[in-house]
Amino acid sequence: MRNLIFIAALFLTVTMFPQDYDYGTNMPLEDYNLVLGLNCFPTKYQFSKDTKLIEQAKQARALGTNIFKSSITDRYLKDYGFTKSDANNIMDVIKIIPDYDQIFKMDFNYYLFWVHTATGINWKKGIDNKQEKRLYNEMYNFVSYLLKNYNNTGKTFLIGNWEGDWLLHGTQNRNLTPPKEHVDNMTKWLQIRSRAINDAKKDIKHNNVSLYYYIEVNLVKKGMEGKTCITKDILPNVDVDFVSYSSYESSKKKDYEANKESLIRVLDYIEGQLKPKEGLPFKRRVFIGEYGGHAFDDRPATHLRQFNNAKDIMQIALEEDLPFTLYWQMYNNEYTPEGISKNMSLINEKGKKRPLYDLHQRYYKQVNDYLKTYKTQYNVYPSHEDFKKKALGILEAVYQDIEPKVLASLN
Repeated sequence: MRNLIFIAALFLTVTMFPQDYDYGTNMPLEDYNLVLGLNCFPTKYQFSKDTKLIEQAKQARALGTNIFKSSITDRYLKDYGFTKSDANNIMDVIKIIPDYDQIFKMDFNYYLFWVHTATGINWKKGIDNKQEKRLYNEMYNFVSYLLKNYNNTGKTFLIGNWEGDWLLHGTQNRNLTPPKEHVDNMTKWLQIRSRAINDAKKDIKHNNVSLYYYIEVNLVKKGMEGKTCITKDILPNVDVDFVSYSSYESSKKKDYEANKESLIRVLDYIEGQLKPKEGLPFKRRVFIGEYGGHAFDDRPATHLRQFNNAKDIMQIALEEDLPFTLYWQMYNNEYTPEGISKNMSLINEKGKKRPLYDLHQRYYKQVNDYLKTYKTQYNVYPSHEDFKKKALGILEAVYQDIEPKVLASLN
């Protein structure tokens, strides 16, 4: 109970009485995919006078990443004095919450968003012709808006969903078998989204701005065992560009070798279920949308394990040519029933920047410096293979410098 009271008081303090906050100096960003990023979803605590969305974006920018991932949802309307009933579609959400356009205008190169629907339509109950038209128009209009408004900006947008297998299952119980009706209805919903995105990209004249559609999955091993899941039963029937893998079932093994073996098997399986598609910008069509682990202040060894595991997944992502690998997340959102933080964050509830923050920031700084120097010398950016080799070397050097300090910082 004492812990719950403390956490509640902390949230109340940082939310009701935010102070002037120094995000730090933004380093220049090179126009190159840095691969390693993180999730930036608003949580219960914050430190600035900015809105929660803007604070997350500014934290990411100050960290030094050119990748930003969050969500576009009517759930955030309450933070701006509105309710879900004030929006009939995603474009209404964009118009009501000006923060989104402010974030789009920031100098991130890559934007990934969970975008579901603000129509109130529940695909699990089936989608009739009228509902299909509304869902199609909602996505078509949103994609058209992005392509028109951010034409010639060099930005890349990726639109997807939250952990899709939990959506399909309707509960976080992996042992449940989703009924065929739900599989069919979800397939139809995802096909509608895909068709709307592809049609908008064909219809709207655009240049030097890219937009892609991805589906996020999280129970891939069920498919490998012959059981019902999105990867096995839905992916082969949807024209999707990329797949995001929320990887906790595969990326929390005891060491680097075990993680790599587990991840390669799953990632290869996912790609094997995809319809062929030409003209995509990355070597692979699957990326890690979430990874990370818990750490507890009364168990220092868990902090070291979390740190080492994160470095392993970052290394594997670079080695395996994944387009993105995104740590969960900037601020923590997971607590024990007693209110104890699970420390799934780069910045904790007290505003302390954890060693994983330092690992990411120093990687970004050194990789950006390398890219800038290389382009100045050769007038082009390095090849993917040259970048990968250099990025792996930078990651290893930064890790070797920080890792001995992780336990010491907890004492």
